[in-house]
Amino acid sequence: MARLLTEGGVAGHMNHLYDNPDLTFRKMKEIFQAASNGELKGTEKTDGQNLQLSYDIQTSTARAARNKGNIKSGGMDAAGLAAKFGGRGALESAFNDAFAAFEEAVGRMSIEEREEIFGPNTNIYYNAEVQDPRAANVINYDVPTLTIHRVGHNEYDRETGSATGRDVNKNARKLAAALERVQGEREEGRFHVQMNAIRRLDALSDDTAANLATARLEKVLSDAGISDNQTVGEYMISRVEIAVDDRISLPVETKVELMKRIFKEEGANIRNVLKLIPKEDAGSIAAVRELVAGADRLKFNAIAPVENIVHDFSVEMLKGLQSAFVLDNEAEVVRLRAETQRAIQAIEASEDDEALGILVKQFTKLKDIENISTAAEGFVFDYDDVTYKFTGNFAPMNQLLGLFKYGRGGVPPLKIDKTVSPGAGGTRIATGGRFRLEEEEVEIVDTQRTVALVPGAFKPPHRGHLEMVQHYADMADRVVIMISPLARKTPSGKEVGFEASKAIWEIYLRDAGLADKVDVIRAPVNSPVLATYQFVENKDDSPELAQPGDLVIPGCSTKGGDEARFQADFEKYAREGVQIADPIDCAFAASGDALSASDFRAALDSAMTGLEQFVPDGTDPQEVLSVLGVKADSMTEALMRLVEKAMDEASSMAAGNVEGFAGGNKNKRSLIREDEPEDLEESEEEEVIEEVLNYLVGKGAVL
Repeated sequence: MARLLTEGGVAGHMNHLYDNPDLTFRKMKEIFQAASNGELKGTEKTDGQNLQLSYDIQTSTARAARNKGNIKSGGMDAAGLAAKFGGRGALESAFNDAFAAFEEAVGRMSIEEREEIFGPNTNIYYNAEVQDPRAANVINYDVPTLTIHRVGHNEYDRETGSATGRDVNKNARKLAAALERVQGEREEGRFHVQMNAIRRLDALSDDTAANLATARLEKVLSDAGISDNQTVGEYMISRVEIAVDDRISLPVETKVELMKRIFKEEGANIRNVLKLIPKEDAGSIAAVRELVAGADRLKFNAIAPVENIVHDFSVEMLKGLQSAFVLDNEAEVVRLRAETQRAIQAIEASEDDEALGILVKQFTKLKDIENISTAAEGFVFDYDDVTYKFTGNFAPMNQLLGLFKYGRGGVPPLKIDKTVSPGAGGTRIATGGRFRLEEEEVEIVDTQRTVALVPGAFKPPHRGHLEMVQHYADMADRVVIMISPLARKTPSGKEVGFEASKAIWEIYLRDAGLADKVDVIRAPVNSPVLATYQFVENKDDSPELAQPGDLVIPGCSTKGGDEARFQADFEKYAREGVQIADPIDCAFAASGDALSASDFRAALDSAMTGLEQFVPDGTDPQEVLSVLGVKADSMTEALMRLVEKAMDEASSMAAGNVEGFAGGNKNKRSLIREDEPEDLEESEEEEVIEEVLNYLVGKGAVL
């Protein structure tokens, strides 16, 4: 049986049924039937602006938090919150008014109540949503409300900023009771402050939807060889394993390591897989890299059949669900249908292949505009102490409207000029163009940039780094290279710092014709992931960092599983108006042998003949070396010493003296040649020297 949201649950995390890897399919069918019978109790899922709120009983002020730093400092007061959202118009006003309303409501509670609810040291924060017509997302709410959710609340340790894990549902129930009481005491103001009301999801008229969902589910389980007692996680593993087997045949041990990496088990990485594959098996290595790079797509395709079943059932359950925050639900449904139809027409008219692909994917779920049948985003409920959500067609509608307004990936926003001829008939919509709607005036939508951020050490940058930047330059309007401040040293102690790295980048970008599209800046921190957080947050409103209207692509490569670090919730920390693209979908997959800056630094010390492999085609290596302080004559001396060493070793081997050379290993390759070391005649020695000298002259060395 379903439980009330006040009876536990996984606070703060709401799964679709197919998101919970531990859910058995028998239990999923049980939920279908419980929903159909009207047995689910929960709350309306709202489409507003999120805040974490608490209250400081020492200063009698409300507090807000967005990160651990805020928690540790006791949260932001009203002035801090205003500064966070300063200059953002309606959103700033909505947040500040809601914050003030919360402070006024809590101020009516007794000191004892406040301490019970919020803790003695601003310890408990409540998950809240601001719904304001002035700052609407997709759904237009009529009643300005600060809604405290039933889930997502936590107690925090002020010293660490981390959640303690203690169940705070009892505290939340006290807050709900207190808010209900003081709301009646407050004068009629702009914002209501209330706990999200518990309601029952209406039963369906018959079991048709539940029976259909169950029958479809049984079919996909049978096809995958999965039983009712198995879980969503086991189903996904089975489906992904089939996809892997279709692509490549691997020994069991190797496939196990690959599956661990695809499902991102702790400690799993692509190196663990590749070390089990012979180096000469280039085909298998390439296939494994491709599978890892496409891991998210593999998992998406694996769960898609179950996701579609749950989605269609959710649509049926939410038909006619009335939002408690919309005065005229029918009128809002009509508006949402019209907005979505407009977005679809715009996407079709754009003739952009990527945009059309997104349209096809989302319309597969939506199926028909008439299936937009509710002004509520969804319904949240607990079942066996796990919080789930039904969202129906809000998700595909939101995706289409977001693509229309803001663009996505390589698709720009569908720019609309305010040009209306009432009664003109027809609709013309195109990317960057104009359109007309009957009897309606349409506001200008601000053009949005797509900005790719490529953070890293780059000490120094090499041709692989440039290829990564070129990859992102092809999909973005602007690329920002963010160089970490930490200097690195060559084995001999020579330092490569920010200024040298930047100078080399400027050479590469000039020669590649990218200087006008790519900016090179200093990162505030050494961690690329943390630098990305700070870039999208832009709390100091720096013109170099993310701006409202930007779609930011966090840049990463698939080298050595590097992209796993970027599976972070950057959206949570982004400033208002900044959208975040999926970094894994956009990740750069390096071709050929992976290069490393550490190898580049080592080559600088020895000035070996392999140095040119690190410098991009079209760039003079000497120009790069001059930035790094490596002179031509020092290269000559180093290489000549290398020649002398090679000749000495070759002579020793010719005399049968292999002692001390690679432990007497006759298969050790020459320092200069790729062939096996053999006895050298005098003419061959001359050839070796000539080969090195020709290389030096070709590089402009002074001999």
